[in-house]
Amino acid sequence: MAVVLVAAGAAACLARGPSAPRHPMQRHGPERTAMPYDDPRAEDKRALFERINRDRVEHGVPPVRYEPRAAMVGDRFCVDSAAGRFAGHWDLQGRAPYLRWGLAGGVDFHAENAASYSLSSGRFTRPLRELMLEAHGNMMAEVPPEDGHRRTILDPDFTHVGIGLAEVGGDVRMTEEFTRVAFDWIEVPAGPQRAGQRASFAGRPGKGWTVGVVEVRFEPPPQPLTLLELRRRRAYSYPDVIRSLVPSVSAPPRHFPARRGDFYVGADGSFSVTFPLDAGPGHYFVLCYLRPARETTGLMGPATAALITALP
Repeated sequence: MAVVLVAAGAAACLARGPSAPRHPMQRHGPERTAMPYDDPRAEDKRALFERINRDRVEHGVPPVRYEPRAAMVGDRFCVDSAAGRFAGHWDLQGRAPYLRWGLAGGVDFHAENAASYSLSSGRFTRPLRELMLEAHGNMMAEVPPEDGHRRTILDPDFTHVGIGLAEVGGDVRMTEEFTRVAFDWIEVPAGPQRAGQRASFAGRPGKGWTVGVVEVRFEPPPQPLTLLELRRRRAYSYPDVIRSLVPSVSAPPRHFPARRGDFYVGADGSFSVTFPLDAGPGHYFVLCYLRPARETTGLMGPATAALITALP
């Protein structure tokens, strides 16, 4: 029997110009974390969910809530991975976790831990719950600098988690799908647009937060991967940044010049940006980095990973 752990990947607009063409927008509000999902492995997963929160609390980190959409995304991937007898983060279609999350309607920032157990023949006799807790324990036992799983589990910015699980013959796959829900609402195009058009994104951070930077990241359509290619891929990261935008400061601190930014933030914290889909057909991801509303400097963390697809 072998167990393989794969670390999570994570990383974290708009030049002025003509307004974006009319395109239907879809708003994702608080209901986005309450998607109905009849989880076939809910009982097995409950023990791991409780363990995750116990570990977070013991390390002084707030507990997370359960995210049904993330669990569904994880389950689908785990079934494919176990049936295809491959491990890691990518699927056979060449899609990374952030793309699968976006295609399923996820708009909040997302990171995935993954683990796998395989037998050369037969089926596992150990309870799935036991295997899941063992895999999680191995993640928590990691030490720097090879501690990507542990850092993801204990990241205080994450607010939700969904658990993926599947068993097919002698293969078991498990994922922990963490998300950061820090926006009251997010608006993105309701469907794909054409490459070369201008796209829109809008949102309002939750109370106590304000947007500091908006990044647009891009990758071309994924290409199928062979099993050998899948085995060579380990940790992942979000695509490269192609555009980075900052908000305007309408009331700069005394003795400092006003800063002309790329978009304005309303009195209620809401903002909107437009940008050209000028990198060609593929997938554009909008990553909004937040900082405490009363701070003007300091570290910022990503809170969105909203997908906008551009067709040829």
